[in-house]
Amino acid sequence: MGQDRYVDPDRRLPGFDGSMLTGALLTLFGYLIPWFKQSPRYQWSYSGWNYASLSSGGGWTLWTFVFILAAIVASFWARTILGAAMTALTAAVGTLVFSLAVVAASFGAIGERSSSNAVADMPFGLGLPLLAVGLGLLVATACRDIALNADR
Repeated sequence: MGQDRYVDPDRRLPGFDGSMLTGALLTLFGYLIPWFKQSPRYQWSYSGWNYASLSSGGGWTLWTFVFILAAIVASFWARTILGAAMTALTAAVGTLVFSLAVVAASFGAIGERSSSNAVADMPFGLGLPLLAVGLGLLVATACRDIALNADR
């Protein structure tokens, strides 16, 4: 009865990469929560959630969720299957490209401002830093798992 308590977690799910899953979930949360507002008085915050919930024109942003889901699924086999690790890296790059496009579109929608440092004057949320940390962790763990699988 007491023996099951001390079982190595890697033996239960040998291909599972918890760091990769953490990176994918951080990326998802960073994409969904607010990134920035145009001004403190502005009611609407830019975020991936706002784009995904648009009734018109936001459909192309849903590809970001598809890539994040692929990374989450791949994290369950990435340590032991080279194809899963490569899928995770591909999903991480796809997430990076699409989330970068969505963030760039957000900055482009703001329009021209008179201040030379207008971006620094905008109120920022936790979304963009969390998105960056999640994507970095996701790419790093996918590269590590590819290297580990290639040695076998």
